[in-house]
Amino acid sequence: MLRELLAAIERDQLLSKSKLASEFNAPEAVIDQAIGQLIRMDYLIREQGGAPCPVSCTSCPLAASCGKEILVTYRITDKGKSLLAGRDPA
Repeated sequence: MLRELLAAIERDQLLSKSKLASEFNAPEAVIDQAIGQLIRMDYLIREQGGAPCPVSCTSCPLAASCGKEILVTYRITDKGKSLLAGRDPA
């Protein structure tokens, strides 16, 4: 399942864990564990977008449209790309 998950991330580029869980017919907790395993195996890198806000929400002009959620993304490493291409990622 790990390789298939990595391929799905590469294929669609932007997926939610709930969409992956649905595609793989697995609970989100299993997807979380699989992503963690891919990170430990150096096939994925976790990247966190956004930065802490410098102002409070009450004084922010974007407060009405801001979800105040920091976006977490994952990037496939060169080792992961090699695995997907069928080359030995060692």
